[in-house]
Amino acid sequence: MEKYDVIVIGAGISGLSMAHYCARAGFGTVVIEKRERPGGAFCSHRFEGDAEDFWLEMGAHTCYNSYGNFIKIIEDRGMLDSLVRREKVSFKMLVDHEIKSIASQLSFPELLFSAPRILTRKKEDRSVESYYSGIVGRGNFEKVFAPAFNAVVSQDARDFPAGMLFKKRDRRKDVLKKFTFTDGLQTVTDVISGSGDFRMIKGQGVEELVFKNGLFEAALSDGRSFQSSFLAVAAPASVAARLLHPSFPEIARLLSRIKVVSVESVGVAVRKGSLSVGPVAGIIPRNDVFFSAVSRDSVVHDRYRGFAFHFKPGLTDLETKMEKIGRVLGTGRGMLDHVMTRENIVPSLRVGHGRLVDEIDGLIAGKGLLLTGNYFIGLAIEDCVSRSLKEFDRLKRLAGK
Repeated sequence: MEKYDVIVIGAGISGLSMAHYCARAGFGTVVIEKRERPGGAFCSHRFEGDAEDFWLEMGAHTCYNSYGNFIKIIEDRGMLDSLVRREKVSFKMLVDHEIKSIASQLSFPELLFSAPRILTRKKEDRSVESYYSGIVGRGNFEKVFAPAFNAVVSQDARDFPAGMLFKKRDRRKDVLKKFTFTDGLQTVTDVISGSGDFRMIKGQGVEELVFKNGLFEAALSDGRSFQSSFLAVAAPASVAARLLHPSFPEIARLLSRIKVVSVESVGVAVRKGSLSVGPVAGIIPRNDVFFSAVSRDSVVHDRYRGFAFHFKPGLTDLETKMEKIGRVLGTGRGMLDHVMTRENIVPSLRVGHGRLVDEIDGLIAGKGLLLTGNYFIGLAIEDCVSRSLKEFDRLKRLAGK
């Protein structure tokens, strides 16, 4: 059995930021990831053949200069010079099979009448529907804002906690306002996971996790075992609940209350000139089988354009999805030669989630069990990194550093 100070389960940005902090502080760290390529929601897919120099984001797609903790990790890794500006293009809506501007779907009289309520309306303990319908008007919410929020969280967002979206943060004036990297966001997780600062194990899941005699033991699917004083679980809440149930049943019970939903994503690369849709940041449908289609038009390529369609789960097969994509983009099915599919898991949170997190934090206080991910503070990249930093600070206190 191999021994480390810290075992990290999951190599998305939550797990890798935790590993970054631990390794830099001198903790012997091993990260275990079931996929062959680390990254989690950072998935910058590179196509094959004549499109091999073209990448498309299949999960997270944009970083902002308000992501201070994330930017600090980029600085630590010497990557600030590799930032690429995301050009300004607008989102459009798909209404009755036609691409239309968002402004054309808004009732501005209703917006002007409702907007002053933003001065007195609080987000705390309000759902997206309760909060935003009050400040934009019911009609605007149903026609524009509800579909837009569905696109943001890739699920029905009506009951999602309003306070966990669009937080105000300080901005780094010396960093591009909106950015990515030359080869996409997964460049970051590739650099962190390949740094050599910690042990990285890919393509192996954790079959069993136990806590005994003050130590954590993780058994992998290939038969190897690892032991540590501290354990960081950076996996979806459902996975964390399953792994922790044998040794921490009460914590697992609370984690199991956090629902997750799957998103069936299909990415396509299409030659320029073959589409009827002009440059867009993305397409937001109203009442359709997909939540959003996020474009790569903000990072221009000389030959290709790309779109990641995020479909509602369990409604259509791949061929039907491809037909839908062809109709939306205004190109024949035969033009969609370069295709990639992926399933993403996202948390489905509800009002009162903060109190549930407080309960979980109360149970892990004083323990060497660290929990991080996109279901604590929020779904944004910065939320994931900030949660990891908070848990790392707790680890240092426990370790007396």
